[in-house]
Formats: sequence, structure tokens, C-alpha cells
Amino acid sequence: MKRSITTTLAAAGVLAVVAAPAAVAMGSGNPYLDFQVGVTYTVYQPTFTAGIKQVKVTSMADAGAQGEANLSAAYGKKNGRNFRIQEGNPMTTDIGQGALVSTQQVQGRTAKIYAYCDPASTKKCTMADISKVGGHLDVTLPAAAGLRETRIWVETIQPAPISGQQLVSIAKSLQRVG
Repeated sequence: MKRSITTTLAAAGVLAVVAAPAAVAMGSGNPYLDFQVGVTYTVYQPTFTAGIKQVKVTSMADAGAQGEANLSAAYGKKNGRNFRIQEGNPMTTDIGQGALVSTQQVQGRTAKIYAYCDPASTKKCTMADISKVGGHLDVTLPAAAGLRETRIWVETIQPAPISGQQLVSIAKSLQRVG
């Protein structure tokens, strides 16, 4: 009997040590870090936000989608300067269609930048148009050890979109959590 109690206590101690990192992260106060605990892709958090405050970080998933929920982080007020970061692998939602206006390197990966220009317009769309009509950056960033790589969209929309260069700066500032 003494041996089974000792074995049970030892097993409980091992379980507590294994579960401790998750327990700490779940109430960390950092929603990105808390989100990482529940997914197998690498979660990234921006260190540059163009002076725009984070409003909320939520879990997004299309009801019929396969795979893990996506992280969605909103920055800015509804009628003010804004952007949103969406992360996942695979993405379980869609993003707006736009004209490809640039490609840039972000953490050694090629990021594509799109502007939400009017497709009926004969005017060639440029990076400068993002601050007028909105747009997004799309990049897949490397995995942390033991996790999967992550597709990331940084999007800005009307009525007060940020610039294309700010989208790039936000993407370049993304750091792995944990």
C-alpha cells in the first residue's frame, strides 16, 4: 500500500511539472501566449503596431473548416486607423481579393502585398493605394521547434486604412511567442 501511494504521488508530481507551463501560459495576461497553448502552429505577435492599440484577440474558425482555429487580433477603432492580424495553418476563413502591388522579404520569406483597388478601374494599383482603399500582406513564417509554420495576414480596411509600408513594418516586427 505504501508503495502505491508513493507511486501515485510521484506520478502526480511529474504531471504537475509537465502541466505547469500550460497552466502558467493560460493566465499569462498575453492573449497571444495564451493562444499558443491550444494550437500546433507557431503564434507570432507584433512588436510594432504603428501606434494603434490592440482591441481584442479572438479565435476564428469557419464552421465547416478542417483544422485548428485561427488567431484573429484587431487593432484600432472601427472608424479610425486600423489593422487586423490573422494567423493559422491552415487558414479557416477567407480574405479580401486585391491587386498584387509588391513583394517584400519578411524573416527570409516572400510576403505578397495586395491593395483593394476597384477592379473596373483602368488605373494601375500601387502600394500607395493601400492607405486609401485598404489591402493586406500575406506571408508564411517559419515554425518554432516542435510546431508548424504559420500563414499570416496583416490587413487594413476603410474607413481609415494604414499604409502599405506600415503593413510591411508590422509584419517585419512579428516575433514568436513563448
